[in-house]
Amino acid sequence: MSFASLTRSSWLALFVSSAPPVAAQEVTVRGVVVDAETGAGIAGAEVLVRATQLRARTAAEGRFELAFPDLGGQLHLIVAATGYRTAERSIDPGAVATDTLTIALEPTYFELPGLTVTASRGNARPGEAPVSVAVMGRDELARRDVTSLNEALPFAQGVTFNAGQMDIRGSSGIARGVGSRVLMLLDGHRVLTGVGSAIDFGLLPLLDIERIEIVKGPHSTLFGTNAMGGVVNVITRPPVDGARTIVRGYYGIFDTPSERDFTDDRLSMQGIQIQHSRQIGEAGATIFVGREGSDGFRQNGDLQRWRLRAKTVFGAQSQTPWELFVNWKREDAQEFFTWLSPERPLEVDPSQLGDWKRNIDLVVGMTATPVVTPAMKLQLRPQAQHVRSKNHFHDNEDFHTSTRYGADVQVSRFTDGRHSFTTGAEATYTQISSNFLSPTPTVTDLAFFLQDEIEFSERVRGTTGVRLDMHSASSAERDVSVNPKVGLVYEPSDRLSLRTSLSRGYRAPSVAEQYSSTVVFGFRVIPNLELRGESAWAGEVGVTTTPYDWLWVDAGLFWSEYEGLIEVAGAPDQFLTFQFRNVAEARVRGLDAGAQVGLIPGKLTLGATYLLLDTEDKRTRRALSYRSTHNLTTTVSAWADRLALDVRYRSRADQVIAYPLDERGDITLLDLRMGATVLDMDVQAKIENLLQAEYVDVQERNPGATRSFRVTLTSRF
Repeated sequence: MSFASLTRSSWLALFVSSAPPVAAQEVTVRGVVVDAETGAGIAGAEVLVRATQLRARTAAEGRFELAFPDLGGQLHLIVAATGYRTAERSIDPGAVATDTLTIALEPTYFELPGLTVTASRGNARPGEAPVSVAVMGRDELARRDVTSLNEALPFAQGVTFNAGQMDIRGSSGIARGVGSRVLMLLDGHRVLTGVGSAIDFGLLPLLDIERIEIVKGPHSTLFGTNAMGGVVNVITRPPVDGARTIVRGYYGIFDTPSERDFTDDRLSMQGIQIQHSRQIGEAGATIFVGREGSDGFRQNGDLQRWRLRAKTVFGAQSQTPWELFVNWKREDAQEFFTWLSPERPLEVDPSQLGDWKRNIDLVVGMTATPVVTPAMKLQLRPQAQHVRSKNHFHDNEDFHTSTRYGADVQVSRFTDGRHSFTTGAEATYTQISSNFLSPTPTVTDLAFFLQDEIEFSERVRGTTGVRLDMHSASSAERDVSVNPKVGLVYEPSDRLSLRTSLSRGYRAPSVAEQYSSTVVFGFRVIPNLELRGESAWAGEVGVTTTPYDWLWVDAGLFWSEYEGLIEVAGAPDQFLTFQFRNVAEARVRGLDAGAQVGLIPGKLTLGATYLLLDTEDKRTRRALSYRSTHNLTTTVSAWADRLALDVRYRSRADQVIAYPLDERGDITLLDLRMGATVLDMDVQAKIENLLQAEYVDVQERNPGATRSFRVTLTSRF
């Protein structure tokens, strides 16, 4: 028997053994989820049946329907929606089968998460996961008036940005777009670039986002490579609300200080996005087109971007939905490496003037749920990603194309009401052509994972899991990594949750790190075929509590030990030649805290995050480069965010790499936001860097953004 036949037989046996006997009678529960204060239906609420795989999502008027075999006895429903307190209700299916069940949710003073899916690859209530999870909902994204997700994520608890590169709890420094230690997902699909394994925020949607889930700490047990620092999952809304069109346009200008001015032209930014969603029979479809442009606030900062997105969901209200999406982006962006001089920080060396690159990305993915029973659910996620990139620099015209094919198979099972098993496998294959990779590789990744969530009692839950990753790149040794985890959650009350976990993270070297042979801004870089993956062990203890309706607090103490960190280092026995090498061992520990306070309910709220980092490079006994000890964000908002002040603060980075003698200091930025509704149109105004702070954006000789003014108009019809 062939391996493929054996695999198919094994999966078939698993499905047959997992499925319960077919019941003779089917029960249908119909209901509506409403706001307890207004009585209005709540769209997008999640309705789950505890200890089963059954779930439903409410439609536009808050209505839902659950059909399933008669399980006998009472059912325990869990109903959750962002901005509302989670409700639990026991029902007798026979008694409510002929009536419409009404479930009222109490609104909270601020936007707290409902259910999350990323931490456990399945639905979980806030406080049930043994790891720290931060959530940004669609309403908060809209209020923050951002043009890209990387403008909003710095306000998520535990997240910082280092010269544009996302960092969770100090796991990452600056790598200029090569080898992210944060895994980015779009509806559960990987969306890192093929050669650099970097996050491309320009490819991610904005108008149809339901929420963003940020899982902090090494999470490779479920998601594999790149999940060393954490996982970010961008979850979009199914098009179930009938026909709807959104038109959003913005225009802004940069206020360059006169002493730094380098052009007589007005530097501006502008964008237009149009999205239409509608139901077509049993299917829902969303189409999006967007055009954005910016002169940038500094010389050689021009950006031009086109984006297209299409998404179709079949059976969104059923137990077995099928979802297909296509994302496309073309981007032309100029490059700024370092300033011309301290006196002229917004200008580049004349030799670099006009340097630009073009990136074209296409991602096609599908999420299918072909089998759902009360005890088992099967999900399939095939995906293809094609990337084309070409530099038009004064010192190189490097180019590459990559095509990655992958699939993720996941089986979730409930047994005896206490155990929830998640098992699955992932496989990807990447083809590459390039003029700067030597040799030009092909890459294969295979993985198998298993997780068991155990309900010891109504108040105590545990999690164990393990994942085997195999990374194989041509002309290099195979990398094999085993990543286990264990976690425990104790909920002494509905308002208090305690958690602890220990897990291992892993990141395979990116193609660019392992095979690059090129000149970058005058520096020679050569391949390193002996480069291995990097890993980390991390533990945390944390607490989430809502002692009062007007106060929510989350805090976690964490400790991470990193081994074999990949960094740029001098090549052995070669003068002024560099390569990526496994050169560092490091420790990162600290405190990650956040709070939401309803100072005056409905009128004045305060949100704050604080990240304390204590880092050490074990080779030098110094702090890790580009990490700030103190990182703070604060948002004070009034009248439902019609007026808001955002504050970002980070202390001076103790260590940098390229120019350690350059002067550097703390960074404090204030943004002012205002909003109103005029003739059914949302009008927003935003001033970023209100006080015109002059600062270095963490990376040496890269100035931070000057003050800017932007107006955004959004119409829905």
